[in-house]
Amino acid sequence: MIKTNLPPEFEARLSEILPERSPSLFHTKPFQCFRINTLKVSIEKAHELLAKRNIPFEKISFCPYAIFVERARGQEILSSELASEGFLYAQGLESMLPVLVLDPKPNERVLDLCAAPGSKTSQIAMHMNNQGILKANEFVRERLYRLKSVLQLTGAKAQISSVDGRRLGKTSKEVYDRILVDAPCSSEGRFNIMEPKSFAYWSLRKIKEMAHKQKGLLLNASRMLVPGGTLVYSTCTFAPEENEEVIDWFLKKTDGSFELAPISIEGVKAYPCLTRWQKHDFNPQMPRALRVLPDERMEGFFIAKFTNSHYK
Repeated sequence: MIKTNLPPEFEARLSEILPERSPSLFHTKPFQCFRINTLKVSIEKAHELLAKRNIPFEKISFCPYAIFVERARGQEILSSELASEGFLYAQGLESMLPVLVLDPKPNERVLDLCAAPGSKTSQIAMHMNNQGILKANEFVRERLYRLKSVLQLTGAKAQISSVDGRRLGKTSKEVYDRILVDAPCSSEGRFNIMEPKSFAYWSLRKIKEMAHKQKGLLLNASRMLVPGGTLVYSTCTFAPEENEEVIDWFLKKTDGSFELAPISIEGVKAYPCLTRWQKHDFNPQMPRALRVLPDERMEGFFIAKFTNSHYK
């Protein structure tokens, strides 16, 4: 086991979930990722602006609007008008993956159920080219201000609401073609040994509390999805209780109305989803979900895609 100052119980659990991992997993990454905001600038123009500043960048084959730069140069971008004008937006590549899987289109009805701080909401708006209906819901009032700020910065158009995601739509009967549930979680994928605050509140109790909330969010979201629609669930944690167990519970709860769609993104390193955890055997569809392998460029992430083409 790799020794760090992380909670020993967390380390023990992770050794079962991710046996092979880099010693630098929970260190600050040497590269920073930015999303080119095509609502304000073309990909080609953004590349030109970076070249004029002599900032080297790395393109991403499966995500043309994403770039990597060395962290020091990333700070230079953050201090420039490229960021302050909303041309480039700092967002981890792993954070962009759920929207790539959701694949929103112009003129669709799309819901981001847990929207703050707005990174994925503005990315969805970009995919939709601000055409159609995009609803951004955030229940936590303090985070709502950050959401509005990001939408304004990026020029993303969305209807904003602040309702408990477990109750949204129960009175208005809202329906959507695509729904993203980027659920609040224990954030284990973002732990940094140089920032003790990032893991100071970790506990099994918190994981259980998050899982309870996640189940309610996912189930309610499924009730607002049109037949034939797409529902994506994601977290930035390793905990099986918040990932595979939530998915397994949801598939049982909806009694065959939903199924997992296979996720495969060429260029994204993955490691196997769990088929069993603490004597609990999971639905045989589980390998269709995606566990993103953390490395020097990406944090750990979990993504599941559901379809209800067999909706009863």
